[in-house]
Amino acid sequence: MTDLPSPMPALLPDPGEWPHMASHHGLEVSDPGPEWVALPGVFEGTPWADASEYAEQMASALVMRQREFVGGRISDDLHERVAAQILDVYGRLFGLLDAHYHLLHWPDLRKPPVPVFLGIWEQVRDDASAEVHYAGSFYHLETGGESSIEEEFVADSLGSGLRSLAFVPLKQEAPEDPDGLVGVLTYYWRVKPSAADVRLVAFTNELGRLYAALPDLDAFARRIAITDDQTG
Repeated sequence: MTDLPSPMPALLPDPGEWPHMASHHGLEVSDPGPEWVALPGVFEGTPWADASEYAEQMASALVMRQREFVGGRISDDLHERVAAQILDVYGRLFGLLDAHYHLLHWPDLRKPPVPVFLGIWEQVRDDASAEVHYAGSFYHLETGGESSIEEEFVADSLGSGLRSLAFVPLKQEAPEDPDGLVGVLTYYWRVKPSAADVRLVAFTNELGRLYAALPDLDAFARRIAITDDQTG
């Protein structure tokens, strides 16, 4: 059993509406911290045969981390639950957003993780259109959600960008919870020296968890840097 929101709403417009072109650049984040879990998008060339094997091995490592950094009672079924949640992310959330890097913010395994999607694309169209698409301004029109709350966000390497917070209703996808909301936190930069658009998105329907993760998300976003190629 998992605690990820199900079903998830359509958080973004149809990707076909925007000409996403993968950048020849990659991204890296220095010293992300033990609370971050990276999820491989493909397994060819990795030590793991598939998502199931990765989930099992990562669950073992994460439970050991829990004992070392978090403490508290470790339930007998924690390993099983962690592996199941990782597989659930692969099964239900991969492909939900266009992204090149998939992560979980998971400081305490006893609580569900916050999924995080990070991507970099070739710069296309004008600045205003890109901001509307990537920074979350479309939520009001596309999903019926509240208009995004946007503010400037400055990263160490990427420079000045935008951070936006929107609340997307679940009522269309989950009529049993007509008042339910998903909090969607988006960071966006148009990095003109690299001719690239960079976006990080984190979301959860447990808004308190999103607010609690905000300091870590801000710190992670500030450390994102562009590399010369997609190997990161």
